[in-house]
Amino acid sequence: MRDFFKGFKFKIIVCVFALVLGVVIYAAVSGGFSTFPENVLSTIAKPFVSVSNAVSQWVEGTLDKFANADRYKSENEELKDKLNEQYRQIIELENVKHENDQLKEILKIKEENSDFEFSAPCNIIAHNSNDAYAGFTIDRGSDDGISLYDPVMTSNGLIGMVSEIAPNYAKVSTILSDEINVGVMTFDSKVTGILDNDIKNANEGNCLMSYITKDSGIKKGEIVKSVAGVVFPGNLLIGTVEKVYDDENGLSVHAVIKPAVDVRTITDCVVITDFKGQGVVD
Repeated sequence: MRDFFKGFKFKIIVCVFALVLGVVIYAAVSGGFSTFPENVLSTIAKPFVSVSNAVSQWVEGTLDKFANADRYKSENEELKDKLNEQYRQIIELENVKHENDQLKEILKIKEENSDFEFSAPCNIIAHNSNDAYAGFTIDRGSDDGISLYDPVMTSNGLIGMVSEIAPNYAKVSTILSDEINVGVMTFDSKVTGILDNDIKNANEGNCLMSYITKDSGIKKGEIVKSVAGVVFPGNLLIGTVEKVYDDENGLSVHAVIKPAVDVRTITDCVVITDFKGQGVVD
């Protein structure tokens, strides 16, 4: 018997008894003996209850998705349609605002040039991919009062002329083109010249002003405007002098002009359908 009390089995029994005694004391303190079995069962069952609830919720959600799939799809499509309609309205409002702003600027130009007649605002429907000079097509033509060689502009300046015409569209050659030979003048120093464009400058989005006398004094940063002629009216903004360099002959200089309007990125414009002196040759 003495060996039993000193043996390993007795130590295990003592440990188990101490553990049970501790649980009993804890149960008595926290809720009384009457709740002990309930507490033990609750502790054992708690993980199973949590898993059961999770499985139940997943099954319920899955069944709901299958049972109401058509309704959810219909509601989703309806929401998409409403969002698309709202986006369309926002875009239309932005377009109207942009057009109104453009018209306000054109009206200011009209006030300063009472002889100008303008087309309705034109949208650019295509940039002519085979045109190295960034030509484009507009959505108005001869049915809208537009004619061949009419000047084309935005509120920020001259951008080209009509080079092909059809009843409901027109093609425009830009001020980067070698077809445009408009006379120009610097605003401050009154230095005159002619746009004599080349492909090198056009690729960089610039115009080239030539036939400038070497002693003209033209400088970088000067504003350049159009000179009145039979194709283009005067005083339309062209751009600013970006660089001045000597001609090979040593007798004249060239000026690289940065246009006021980047014709490669514009989306709308107007056509000057009439102005004083248009088509008149002295």
